[in-house]
Formats: sequence, structure tokens, C-alpha cells
Amino acid sequence: MSRPRPAPVPSHLVRAAGALVWRFRDRQRPLVTGEKIQAEDIDVLLVHRPKYHDWSWPKGKSESQEPLAQAAVREVEEETGYAVRLWAPLTTQRYRLGTRQTKEVFYWVGTPLSDSTDTLTHDGPVPLRARRPVQHASSREIDEAQWLSPDQAHELLTRRGDRRLLQELLARAQNGTLVTSTLALLSNAATIPQDLWEGTPEALPLSRLGNYQALRISDVLSAFGIEAALTSPQASCTATLGPWVALSQGRVIKLAELSYEAITADASKAQQVVEKLVAQPHIPTVVCADHECLHSLVGPLEAATLVPQRDTLQQKILTYTFADFIVAHIAHTDSPEIIAREHHALRVKITPQE
Repeated sequence: MSRPRPAPVPSHLVRAAGALVWRFRDRQRPLVTGEKIQAEDIDVLLVHRPKYHDWSWPKGKSESQEPLAQAAVREVEEETGYAVRLWAPLTTQRYRLGTRQTKEVFYWVGTPLSDSTDTLTHDGPVPLRARRPVQHASSREIDEAQWLSPDQAHELLTRRGDRRLLQELLARAQNGTLVTSTLALLSNAATIPQDLWEGTPEALPLSRLGNYQALRISDVLSAFGIEAALTSPQASCTATLGPWVALSQGRVIKLAELSYEAITADASKAQQVVEKLVAQPHIPTVVCADHECLHSLVGPLEAATLVPQRDTLQQKILTYTFADFIVAHIAHTDSPEIIAREHHALRVKITPQE
């Protein structure tokens, strides 16, 4: 008996992204990784769309070649005025539109980077400095954004799927997995061909495409609130983080253990770098290494992923190329556990004018 074929991916698929943004009612209360949070202690951010007469989570369509994570923070800021950072992803919503298209909306947990909606100067936290200014949505698109209690939000939300997302957010709050540690493993951006380079392999520079990828990587790192970086001393890795460093003034530490030669000789030392980051709560951090070395670094992530995955990271990583990266969201309750892993790929194209 043959298995039924899976439903084909719709040819007319609209992709959008957004966030369920929350904050403590006590504005002085800090975010503590692993802390169990009661629903009555938080507010969530909703928007009203006059065209549809509905209340929903802030979201919107991604622009051409725009990574979904970047689209999520841009749309939230456009619709609410709040610049936010992303935490672990929530369940993707998929539904039919009146135009017979299928809409797929990717959501993340979000928190404000600033208490103020006046973020035009983008000063302050590291991720905010690297953020591009946005133009706020017109009142015809969004005429109201409100902080509400979860009970109030449940009553106002129009779509049943949006109410399910609220319940998912509250469940994470109650079991201590709402506030997580963010760890990204990043492959260096594209380099010029080795046979065109007369210098040492360690000094191999980025190509024109690689420099463009590095600019786009900065946007995604900002979206996930990255504040610190560990990197191989190779020129391609430090150059990959160059735009992010220049814009955000984030901290970067070069580690010899992450070099291609060191990982080839003894991968355990490089894995220890990742193990330490997985084991303890930390500020959002990216680890950048040669893309051929990433498979040697994912062991600690695999060990901390308690829910079985269809494919192992070692299998998936073999398909990765330049400027690909993994984002792991680590909950610290009884022991470190990766509750979500994301793969982001910058498949960008450049035009002669860029």
C-alpha cells in the first residue's frame, strides 16, 4: 500500500513575520532566564487594523530578499513604534486568503529594546544601534497599538489562531521557558576563490557577494538581540562580523580554538567553547567560524536538544554554505535545554548597482 503524497506547497504563498511582544507590568523587574512568570505579571502588545476591523499581533510581509527575522522586527516597529528583539519562535500560522493565496506567518516571542517609542536615533542597547530606522505605518493601516493584560488580549483578538498563540506564550511563561538564552553559530560570508588569492588561507578576503552578505547578517544579528561575538581569527570570519561591529559596537573576542587548523587537529577544544555557552545563561551571543568547521561545533547543541529532531544537526550542516547560521534558544530550568533551533540562510543576489 503506497503512502499518500504530502500536500504540495502552494505556488502562491505569501510569507509574513511578526512577534508576540510582552513586558512586565513592573517595569523595573529584570528578565531572568528560567524564571516562571505568572500571566497577571505581564502585558502584551496588540494592534488594531481599521481596514479589517480586527485586533491582532503586529506582523507584515517580508520585502524582497529580506530575512524573515528582520521582517518581524521591522514590522513590529512600523506598526507599534517599539523596537524589539526576538526570542524563541512560536507556532507558524498558515491560512487561506480571500485572493485564494495561502499566507504563512512566522512568529517569535518579542520584548522591547526600549521603553520609549522614540527610537529614531537608535541609541542605547547594542542591537538597537545596528537597527535601520523605519517609517511608522499610517493610521489607515494601524490606528491603535495597546498594551493589554492577557485576559484583555484574549477577549479582543479576532482570530482563533492568534488566541492559540497567546496561550502558547502563557504556557512558556508558566513553565519557565519564556526567557531564554540565544546562541547563534554563523558561517563566514562568501570569499573570493582560493585559486585567485596569493596570500595565506587565513587572510582570504570576502568576495563582493560576501561583503553584501555581511551587511545583511548585521540586520539578522540585530533582530535576535546579539550583543557579543566569538570568532575565528581568520580574516573571512572577522570581516563577516565587520558591519555588525561597526554599527553596534558589540564586543568581539577572537579565539584560536575556532580556527580551521585548530578544529581539524582537535575539535574538542572548539566544542568546549560552545558547551560553556550552552551550560550557563548568557547575553545573546554569536560564534563565527569557517563554514567547513560548523559540523564540529554542533555537538553540544545536539546534546541539549531533548526533543528528537527528524535530522541531526551534523546531517543538516552538510548542506549549509556561506552565511548560513543556526540560532539556538536555550531554556535554563532544571538543566539546559534547547527548546527551538532555527536555520537562517542569506540567499541574496546583488545587482550591478549594489
